[in-house]
Amino acid sequence: MRIGYGLSSEELPPHDMVRSAAAAEAVGFEACVVTDHYHPWIRRQGQSPFVWSVVGASWPRRSGSGWGRA
Repeated sequence: MRIGYGLSSEELPPHDMVRSAAAAEAVGFEACVVTDHYHPWIRRQGQSPFVWSVVGASWPRRSGSGWGRA
């Protein structure tokens, strides 16, 4: 069984997502899953970064554990 960590692109700015991905791996999560919605569902969410840039920015900070889309 692999345990992963979910990142919500609608709720987190890109730099927080990059930091969270690295922190998740540091505490033992084996994979990260990121949502790839191009627009927040509701106004108060307010975030919707281009998630492939987030994945690219996170990659050098992680050891290469898996990524997935939610």
